[in-house]
Amino acid sequence: MRIATFNVWHGLAGRDPRGPMFPFREFETRERRDDRWRLTLRLLNEASPDIILLQELNPVSKRGFDLTQALGGTFQGCVDQSGFKVFSRGFPHNLATGLGIVIRGDARPARLREDAFEIPLHTKLSGSFGVSGEEFSFHLSEQRHALFSSIHTETHGRLLVVNTHLHHGFERFPDLLRLLAEKETEGKITRTEIARLEEFLDRARDRRLSEVDRILEVIANVEGSHDGVVLGGDFNSLETSAAYRLLVLSGFKDLAEFGEARNAPTWDPIINFENHKTQREVGFSFPLPTFGNDSFTDVYRGFDSLPRRIDFLMAKGSLVDDRPSAVEIIGAPKERGDLVASDHFGVLAKWK
Repeated sequence: MRIATFNVWHGLAGRDPRGPMFPFREFETRERRDDRWRLTLRLLNEASPDIILLQELNPVSKRGFDLTQALGGTFQGCVDQSGFKVFSRGFPHNLATGLGIVIRGDARPARLREDAFEIPLHTKLSGSFGVSGEEFSFHLSEQRHALFSSIHTETHGRLLVVNTHLHHGFERFPDLLRLLAEKETEGKITRTEIARLEEFLDRARDRRLSEVDRILEVIANVEGSHDGVVLGGDFNSLETSAAYRLLVLSGFKDLAEFGEARNAPTWDPIINFENHKTQREVGFSFPLPTFGNDSFTDVYRGFDSLPRRIDFLMAKGSLVDDRPSAVEIIGAPKERGDLVASDHFGVLAKWK
């Protein structure tokens, strides 16, 4: 059996400064985005996972149709960011991004009638008041969701599969603190400014912690009726983060420990040069204050340019008892400068 997680990158650069009624800014042309999507389908076909966790599908329904046409199997998805929509019309018209799970090969859906009130198809983890969807949507700011599926496999029994994309925001990551300290030594940032920033960093940490806590609540209610649990996705955080440590304390094992993916970054602006070059050229607004000091922007860009592992597959139960034979990074370019499927690399776990 094989399980993969992959953030396919919607290619959106954030809100248009002219206002919410305008489309989101885009990093690339439609043709380039279509080229990347074809690379995504080819990559997943070659990796041949039985269970695929996908983030930043945009739009979710269209991408889900493409996936089942190209790979076979069944698709389950949910929208987590869509803005204002009525009967699929509204703004931003280019935003209907979300999560998806593809089930194929020897895996098949195993949702039972008694699961209806125990296992949600998806749940909102954090964000503003409102709902997200392609046809009807109303929310004012970022929302984060988790997608749940109960799956039967011949090799590992009944599995609870959880796909998520946690809040995007830096916290007190060691390399970020080091860059801030360097600017303070240079006299470009004051200790008072850093203390003010730390309040925002802690808010991002606490938001991710609450998102993970909500996921764990759902898992606790239903894992007894499953042989194993796999939780994957784009965590937007590191092994040093509080959210990661909470998952480990809750009994989850990082599957990367069983393979070469342990020390390999999934966010790598150096190796994944072409896609990250596009982002640098268009520019990205970090969800953090600068206090009118451009040195903070330099720090944020400096940290964001560092390779790091932020995409994870974590598991417990039968998936760990029968440890994977290999865990690999997928989606990296063969040559620096090659166009690849996403600004992330994916993670693929294999069991013989």
